[in-house]
Amino acid sequence: MRRAWLLVLALLLIPNAAIAAEPSIVPGSNINVVARDARIPVTVTNPTDQDIEVTVMAASNSFRLEIIENATLIIPARSSAVAELPIKAIANGPLEISVWLSVEGNQIGDTVVVEVIVNYDIELFLLVSFGVAMFALIVIGVIRTTSKLRRQPRE
Repeated sequence: MRRAWLLVLALLLIPNAAIAAEPSIVPGSNINVVARDARIPVTVTNPTDQDIEVTVMAASNSFRLEIIENATLIIPARSSAVAELPIKAIANGPLEISVWLSVEGNQIGDTVVVEVIVNYDIELFLLVSFGVAMFALIVIGVIRTTSKLRRQPRE
C-alpha cells in the first residue's frame, strides 16, 4: 500500500516538473515610452535542453497604446533571448500590457503584466526647448558683440 501511495505521489509531481521546465517571460520593471513609435523589450528564458521557437504575443488594456505585431524568436537551449514588440503610442498616460508566449498557436506559461507609462510628447517638447534655448543664446551673443563693437573707439 505504501508503494502505491509513493507511485501516485510521484505521478502527481512529474507533470509539475514538466510545467516548471518550459519557456517563460522574465518579469521586468516599468517601461517609459517617450516616442510615438517604439519597441518594448521582453526577455524570454528557455530552461529546456533544446532550442525552441516561440511567439511573444501582447495585448494592451488601453486605447493609448497599439501593439503593431507579435515577435517570433528562436531561443537556444538553457539561455534567454530578448524579443522586441513594436508599438505605436496614441495618447499619454499609464497603462498595462499583457504579454504571453505561444508555441504553434498554443499558449504556454503564465501571462505577465507589464506596466507602461506613455509620454510621447516629451520628445517633441525637449527638441523645441533645445531649439529655443539655442536661438536665445545666439541672439544674446549677437547683441553683446554688437554693443561691444559700438563702445570701442575707432582708429
